Amino acid sequence: MARPKPAPTAPPAPGYFVSEFLNLPVLDVSREPVGRIRDLVVGTGAKSTFPRVTGLLLREGFESFVLPWHDVAIFAHGSVRTRLSRADVIHRAPEEDEILLAKDLLDKQIVDISGVKVVRVNDLKLDFVEGDLVLTAADVGVRGILRRVFGVGMTPRGGRWSDASMPPRLIPWDSMQPIHPKLDRLETTLPQEKLRRLHPADIAELIAQVSTKEGAEVFRKLDVETAAQTLHELEPELQVDLIEELPREEVSDILEQMPADEAADILGDLAGDEARDLVKRMEKDAAEEVTELLVHDEDTAGGMMGTEYISFPPGTTVAEAFARLRVLARDAELITDVFVVGPHEELLGSLSLRDLLAADDDAPLEQVMRVPARSVPAELPVKDVIELMAKYDLLELPVTGLDGGLLGTIAIEDVVACLTPRERARRRLR
Repeated sequence: MARPKPAPTAPPAPGYFVSEFLNLPVLDVSREPVGRIRDLVVGTGAKSTFPRVTGLLLREGFESFVLPWHDVAIFAHGSVRTRLSRADVIHRAPEEDEILLAKDLLDKQIVDISGVKVVRVNDLKLDFVEGDLVLTAADVGVRGILRRVFGVGMTPRGGRWSDASMPPRLIPWDSMQPIHPKLDRLETTLPQEKLRRLHPADIAELIAQVSTKEGAEVFRKLDVETAAQTLHELEPELQVDLIEELPREEVSDILEQMPADEAADILGDLAGDEARDLVKRMEKDAAEEVTELLVHDEDTAGGMMGTEYISFPPGTTVAEAFARLRVLARDAELITDVFVVGPHEELLGSLSLRDLLAADDDAPLEQVMRVPARSVPAELPVKDVIELMAKYDLLELPVTGLDGGLLGTIAIEDVVACLTPRERARRRLR
């Protein structure tokens, strides 16, 4: 029995590109010219995944006007017609809330969220979706440039390209994040959500590829927590430039979300008056932590330490410590050691998580802690701190004041960061 032949499949719709229609004549119902296409208009009133074309911006002589999309009868390659007569076409100017695709998007930089890079829009792809002409993708490849300069499918020497020799580089609209503030009105929530899901280091890399003003536009789209993590990933010079572009209240909110030592690093790179103003705007507890760190020289243990550590009174049992750790661990970036302190925060001893796991649940910490706890004074130079932690394979090192009180700790990740070229450069700049 012969197998039935599969039904033929229709070739995929090629779609349209904005450059194909620029300067194309529009004819009325009697095939009389109405004007030439200067641009395509997109409305910003309704939020949708793909922005919908709402009209054509035509030029007739020295006058430009919008032909509403519902008056367009034919929109095809090489042919655009209106269902109206020339006399019935109403000349109106573009509305304040309308975006012009060619003027406002072509040659602009956008964030390719999927590829995690900044690219330039060379052309724009349009498709019919459920009867509407919508913006579906940006062409960021060479084909987009050639199409605009030489025409559809043409090469500089008059030949034709093939899909195999020059594949398109299209970025779907729902994977793009426009940078220009005017284009925010075209955004859906989807690109912003995708942007926020990127690693802060990737977002920082994107911001570093554009101007400070454009970087600030990307930065403003982040929630406070992501913004704080991203700010930490930026180079010191860019941190300062970016902060200058943002409102003071917004900056202080971001600094409050950062570990005190990271916030102090940033404030230390700012001018004194600006730093003091930002500290005044911060919540009291956060401001006090940052202020305490700023008094230490950046090349000392005090300037290197963080103030977020976990400590318990000596009478705390192992079981009680674990119960508390389960709560504290939700907000802690890294836990390696816990510290035992007296009533005046004097350092009595320390325990690693391994020590806790090996101890009996009902044993008080003062019976199982390591005494004396290895610590360093806040004035100790950073190079000595690094040597000490390397010599004794320490994951966390407590820093104490002149009275023996626990001021903070230096984690092994702080040492690693200090040894990277980026952090070394940061210290040279101060």
